[in-house]
Amino acid sequence: MHESHGPLLGSPKRLDQIFDPKHILCRDDLLWVLHYVQKKVAQKDPALLELPTPRLMRNFQYFGEAAVLLLSRSSAQGLDNERIRVCLLEAMHGLVQDSETEAAPRRNDYS
Repeated sequence: MHESHGPLLGSPKRLDQIFDPKHILCRDDLLWVLHYVQKKVAQKDPALLELPTPRLMRNFQYFGEAAVLLLSRSSAQGLDNERIRVCLLEAMHGLVQDSETEAAPRRNDYS
């Protein structure tokens, strides 16, 4: 397993970095979030089980969009960091405390 995807023990620090608007997102950031969400789903995290079905579908929509952005991203240039950040935030909805992601922009124009 790649080191950046390793134990999620440093999650709050990594999340703070990823959702800091000043931080320029990289491929490893996208991979880390996708892996984080995948692990939470595989573990049947109670926070996810409490979400209503429409919200789960929205999480899945943004998870898929983040994955497609990762696959189509040939370099760190060309994609809007804010758009990617919104996708990642929405994909993790319910899995992280609002205080961990309050630096992230709250926009819903990508639905």
